[in-house]
Amino acid sequence: MQRKVRIRTKIFFIVLVAVLPTVVFSVYSAVSFQKTVLEEQATFLANLCDGYVNEQRLIVRTAEHMLLAISQTRSVQNGEYEFLNRYLRDLMVLYPDYAVLLCVNEAGVVVASGIGRTGYSLDDRPYLAHARHTRMFTMGQYIISRSTGVPAITFTLPIRDKSGEWVYLVATYSLEKYTRELSVGRLGSDTILEISDDDGTCIFTSAADPVVRIGEGMPEEMSRWMEFSSLMGPRVLSIGGQEWLATASRYSRNGNSVRVSVRVPYKNVYQAALVPVVRIFLLMGAACLSAFLVSLWLARRLFVVRIEHLTEYTEALARGDMSVRSGINTAHDEITVLMEAFNTMAASLEERSLSNQRTIKEREALLQELQKRVSDNLQLLSSMINLQIGHSPDEDVRLSLMTTHSRVMALALVYETIYLYSDIQQVQMHRYCRGLADYLVNLYADVGTFIACSIGGTDVALPIDKALPLALVLNELVSNSILHAFAGRSSGKIGISFEQESPVQVLMVIQDDGSGIEGDVLRQDTLGYEMIEALVEQVRGSLAVESDSAGTRISVRFSVARTSDTGQLPAH
Repeated sequence: MQRKVRIRTKIFFIVLVAVLPTVVFSVYSAVSFQKTVLEEQATFLANLCDGYVNEQRLIVRTAEHMLLAISQTRSVQNGEYEFLNRYLRDLMVLYPDYAVLLCVNEAGVVVASGIGRTGYSLDDRPYLAHARHTRMFTMGQYIISRSTGVPAITFTLPIRDKSGEWVYLVATYSLEKYTRELSVGRLGSDTILEISDDDGTCIFTSAADPVVRIGEGMPEEMSRWMEFSSLMGPRVLSIGGQEWLATASRYSRNGNSVRVSVRVPYKNVYQAALVPVVRIFLLMGAACLSAFLVSLWLARRLFVVRIEHLTEYTEALARGDMSVRSGINTAHDEITVLMEAFNTMAASLEERSLSNQRTIKEREALLQELQKRVSDNLQLLSSMINLQIGHSPDEDVRLSLMTTHSRVMALALVYETIYLYSDIQQVQMHRYCRGLADYLVNLYADVGTFIACSIGGTDVALPIDKALPLALVLNELVSNSILHAFAGRSSGKIGISFEQESPVQVLMVIQDDGSGIEGDVLRQDTLGYEMIEALVEQVRGSLAVESDSAGTRISVRFSVARTSDTGQLPAH
């Protein structure tokens, strides 16, 4: 059997299917938004890193232009170092970011200094060796100035004076002044800027508690990452046991580089991207839930309740309540039209039902009247036969007339039973058998003879087309018992019973405690026997006779039509 699905469940799934694409789209939008935020943060870090690289380029070019300007002075070209010392001192006043300005000869000895200290050798400095080798402007590495003791980075410019000798102008940029040249204000509170020289030594960091410190070499994994990260772009990496979103770039000049990296804790970036996503989820979830609940409420109000009521009205109509009507609401839609059509149908069915009931009552009254007329006519015929019996001197004629009289009365009793109990279709056999037995005993029993008739078994109700033939069979068999079974006796018993053996099979038994049948009396060629056989055949039955000195038992089995959906014969 197919499982019934309620309209509420169907509406629920319809609304769910309608809301589901919105939920999927919301999830997709939130995930896309989070991805976009992460990409924007990575782009911001890359742009920030490029900005600091440009600032490094500006520092380098400023130092180069200053050294070029110094190289064009007469004191440098003519080797007038006394004048050069004063000139360099004046420049340091104008450019306080520089720790010291030097002039070094080919042997690596300081011949002029902005702080007046000369004569010491810089021959072991790598930046000077690189300038000697390339004869080009050189960005140096992290150093601690020997003349001032200040941490700095160097810029070296090789030039030839008028005598053709190579001299080297050196500017050491103080790292203590480095912050003023860098726009660290653009950094967030959790963002770290780190700058290292070509050897991987940290020359600047904005971290309060950094993984690396100024002047210290960077960890190998971080130094390697900074070396190649400009080719890879922003990425997530682990530094000091913490996940970072980092990017790096570098500025190169004549074979030397300055590396710049910017990084921010990845969890902060992820949380910053997650908060809007959570907000979107909450808002979309609230919106979807509200839409879902409102849709269910509207569906219930506009469809479910009305359809359920209409279903109840239809079921009531199917049960036979023709007075039921569906309520009409103010919503003018298809369901309202359906309710109006239902009301019209119910009114039409009620009117037709009332008309049919009136017709049936009229026909029942007419049929009862017809049956009463038939019963009256049979009674009249019986009375005429009874009068004829009183005027017949011949005993055989009188007996034949009495037999005919009993047969007519057997038929009349059928109609009288129907009329008395207001059932025009069924004859209750117990009621009928009691009336027939009383009549036959009074008709045939001799004065002073007591014959008791008992009615038992199932009280079956038979249609009139079955009851009439069986009434004549009962009349013949009971009459025969009264007349012949108790000869020479003052009393006797006759029993009539019915048994429903199956939904379409009934057994009728007529039994007496008389002397039994002598010989084959029922097989004689008599009118009564021929009538019994014909009537039993008419009801599609069979006849069985059992007789001995203790009495006679006659069984009649016959078929009846089904009178209900269950196939059971009505019994009372």
